[in-house]
Amino acid sequence: MSMSYRPGWLKFIYMTIIWPLEAVLVALIFGPLAVLPVGLASFCMGRLFVWLGPLTPWHKRAAEQMELALPNHPSAEKKVWLAEMWDNLGRTTAEFIKTRQMLDKGYIQFEGLQHLDGHEGGFVIGAHLGNWEALSMLGPATGSRTGLIYRPLNNPYVSVLLKRRARSAEADIYEKGRPAAIGMISTLRKGGFMLLLADQQLREGETVPFFGYPAQTAIAHIKLAAKTGKPIFMAQTIRTSGCQILVKLSAPFYVPKTADEATCRAIAADVNQHFENWITQRPGQWLWPHRRWGKTPPAPLSE
Repeated sequence: MSMSYRPGWLKFIYMTIIWPLEAVLVALIFGPLAVLPVGLASFCMGRLFVWLGPLTPWHKRAAEQMELALPNHPSAEKKVWLAEMWDNLGRTTAEFIKTRQMLDKGYIQFEGLQHLDGHEGGFVIGAHLGNWEALSMLGPATGSRTGLIYRPLNNPYVSVLLKRRARSAEADIYEKGRPAAIGMISTLRKGGFMLLLADQQLREGETVPFFGYPAQTAIAHIKLAAKTGKPIFMAQTIRTSGCQILVKLSAPFYVPKTADEATCRAIAADVNQHFENWITQRPGQWLWPHRRWGKTPPAPLSE
């Protein structure tokens, strides 16, 4: 629930008790991780999530989402993928505060950087796969200007920590909403690359197929690519082993300047198809607990 809908007394309790306690809990979790070597921190948090994850309501949701997307695979395979998902999510959580360190130590590698040559900015589109935070290191890895969009948390104390972590990417940072819309244009005009994760549900998005089901999908960046003439690059983030992350960049493609709504939706469908291919290749590395199709699973598009 947004704070704007809470009565004054409840806001006061959140500000003086709940949010400070949440911040202390976050500090207790990430404090010890900060002093551990990257590999050990990643391993320990991965094991912890494998143990705790199935005890949470998110496990059931993840299993239901997986059943929607991959119905023809045996249950035994899905059980393995769910365990891999919790391990990956735990590792990604531990690595969150160490992403720049991972780049500096060579744990994060980029493939296909030559595709960026000669382009004065564009859109780099990824998904919540592997350690998706690795994509934020594109700027430090190449010396290019980049832009990031973040969603502030309700808890202002924890949100400050989130924004401080984002600064390690040396990127233009914009809050989701109107500031992000204006900021994207600013970064693109300066020859920068906007780094976006476009695989989650966007309530105000367009209905686009995803694994055969209608899914609310962001297309604003596709429209902006058409308007500005900037290219789009796809970025697949892969956990190759342990805390070793590979980010694979595709060759660019352009959205026609004359693209209408139907054309933009068709391009969004192609982007979703890329995501489907990546997820199918490594089902245990996608963020399955996210409600990609909303709270109520929709009917398949074929029906």
